[in-house]
Amino acid sequence: MQSIANTLDLVNSVLSSGPRGLGTKTTNIAALLNRPDQESDTELRHRMPYRDNEALGNELNERLLTWAESINLYEGHLDYLRKCNFGRYVMLTYAFSEDRERLFMAGQAMLALFGLDDYFVDDSRAGSTLDMVGRNLALCMSALDEPCFTDKYNKDTDRGLNAHPVHVALRQYIAKTAKFGTPQQVARVRHEDMCLFVAMCQESSWRINKMIAPVWEYLGGRQMNGFTPCLTMIDIVDAYELPHNIYSMPQVRRVVKIAGLICVMVNDLVSTEKEEEAGVNQFGVREAIQKEEGCSYAEAQRMGIRFHNDLLRIFEDESAKLMVYATPELRRYLVGLEAWIAGSHRWHTTSDRYSGK
Repeated sequence: MQSIANTLDLVNSVLSSGPRGLGTKTTNIAALLNRPDQESDTELRHRMPYRDNEALGNELNERLLTWAESINLYEGHLDYLRKCNFGRYVMLTYAFSEDRERLFMAGQAMLALFGLDDYFVDDSRAGSTLDMVGRNLALCMSALDEPCFTDKYNKDTDRGLNAHPVHVALRQYIAKTAKFGTPQQVARVRHEDMCLFVAMCQESSWRINKMIAPVWEYLGGRQMNGFTPCLTMIDIVDAYELPHNIYSMPQVRRVVKIAGLICVMVNDLVSTEKEEEAGVNQFGVREAIQKEEGCSYAEAQRMGIRFHNDLLRIFEDESAKLMVYATPELRRYLVGLEAWIAGSHRWHTTSDRYSGK
């Protein structure tokens, strides 16, 4: 009975968020009929999350903390990790699954990738140094797609990759992904992760050279260095497969990339305090706009918000076009993207990871 009640709550949430819902078999893409005529430059437009189940979020968070402790990830900082509440992030974003094992897999992926960012790229307090970013991320590639050698060097590789908790986390999460996903889905996840790593190297080069990139270059890197690896797991978590030939269609790829950039723009716009404390000489979309436009920081903030909202409008329009002829799997995936965007906004604006605490 509880499962039925949860499902009804989810459907009601979807239907109440816009004028048309899943029951119409068409589209519920961001309440198209209710959106403003012109986007705001003072407030990030967003939808309510499709699910906000506090008990489930806490359950997942405790399990992720136990896992992190078992592999010494964030050793000595588990209180901070608890406050980040990645279990809540999983609950909010993968809103259509109650399968605890698949949700835990998604949480492992999030925790491994955020940990990679903190340890190897973003936070000098964790020992991150810019001159080692490339080497560290290449080793992360080996953790996700293990090299194949002779027996001696295979054993050396195994020992080497088990020496750091981030590598262990990556290996365990990709193994769990392979358990639940098809080979094509796992290959897709690896591909998006490795694109993420390349963009992280690009970011480190900006920092080494104390360079604020042109806005177009910054956004290109940020589109890869964002949340696409998590978005590409939506169908795995929900226990179906969006076929590779559909996922790779240019129109589908476009909405996936825009969805990832929408989420990472929210990350940019709420993470300033955290990045300053980390001591990484970080810059985000506002700083890139400010330098390029020669405007005030406040004006750059308004332009950043408007950019996010304009992207959301494009996502809505392009997704609605796809819905017209979508297969059942694509329709399900597009609504999953919408739920992910909504849940990610809620987590970013409520997580202690970005509060400076």
